This record gives sequence, C-alpha cells and structure tokens, in this order.
Amino acid sequence: MELAGADRPDRRDMASSGPAEAPGCRRALEELIGLTRPDRARELADRLFTRFGSLGGALAACPAERIELLDHAMDVERTFRCFQRVVEQVLRAPLAERPILSSDRTVHAYLRGKIAYERAEHFCVLFLNANNELIADEIMGVGSVSGVQVWPREILKRCLELDATAILLAHNHPSGSPVPSRADRDVTEKIADAARCFGIVVHDHLVVARRGIVSFRKAGWLK
Repeated sequence: MELAGADRPDRRDMASSGPAEAPGCRRALEELIGLTRPDRARELADRLFTRFGSLGGALAACPAERIELLDHAMDVERTFRCFQRVVEQVLRAPLAERPILSSDRTVHAYLRGKIAYERAEHFCVLFLNANNELIADEIMGVGSVSGVQVWPREILKRCLELDATAILLAHNHPSGSPVPSRADRDVTEKIADAARCFGIVVHDHLVVARRGIVSFRKAGWLK
C-alpha cells in the first residue's frame, strides 16, 4: 500500500503548529562545524543552508550529499552524526519514563526530531505494552518524496514478536504540509481493522511535517 502525496490539500488550520526556523539556527550550524573546522565554519554552514534551507534539513540530509557539500570533511560529518544521535536520545528519553499517551507534546517533539526533515517519506511505528509504555520504535518503510509503502501484516507481525498490545503510527510529509491524503486515511483504516482482529489498539496516526503535525485521533478519523 502507498501513502501518496498527490491529493493533499493545503489546509494548515488542521495541524498543530511547528516551530519556525529560529534566527540562531544558522549560527548554531556554524558553531557545530566550527568544532572541527573553525577556519571554514561560515563557508560550509552557508553551503548547507543554501542547499537544505534549515538546520533540521541539514541534519536530516542524505549523508553522501552532505559530505559532498562539506568537501569530504569526514571529521565534520562525524560530528554531525554524533550530534544527531545525542539529540534523538535526548528527545526519546522522556518517552521511556511514562506512558506514551500522557504527553502529546513529548511524542510530537520526538517524532518531529526523528522524521520531520527527512527528504523521503518514512513510516514509523511506536510499539507499546499494556500500560502504554514504549517497547520499541521502528521505521517500517522508507519511500519517495510523495509516498511510502507499508504492509499491515508486517506491522502486526512485529507487534506479535514484541508482545505489543498497542501501537502509534507516524509518517512524514517532506512537502512540509502535514495534511493527510485520502490514501493516508485508507491505509490507516486497514491497519486499524487488521490490528483489531488481534486485540491490538491503534492509538493514533500522526502526520509529521515541518509546518506541524496532524493527529488522526483528534480529527476523528480513528474509531
């Protein structure tokens, strides 16, 4: 099944707002590069901002493309990858401390940091136990700029392997608009129907983008 992007309307009022790119982001990128290449920090930061448009875009960029722009400065690339891992763990830590459903803001922050700036669609599943505590979160599919294929049977197979009793679905829209398509809604319904046969609850499906996040549950699209 494909989550296609061709029929997405631009209705921003449906989404929770995402943070605007702060004026200090370019400076932060320059400082990050400056840890290993202080003499070229401004030049390389300008290149990355020109190509990717934001700090998040630079961090989520294809490593090969980023390395090319960095003139193959592998010490800078290693700094980027280390920083990415640190940020992801910082955002993930609160999810392990309490039931997932206790804080939308915490879940949204983690998913925004994980997939909002990816340049292809990524389909992520958070697997939960009977107390709605996080067991694992995994990328179940990577697609193109406008769609990603996912198979309900693979998601449910993983649920059974992990003894998960509930899941939270999420995927990103590289276009920047979080408004779901008809295909997004159809595939969510199919996953929820299949999960119900196994007594597994689909708590929500979040569409994550640079301009915000849309919750299927809040929109009334999950039964």
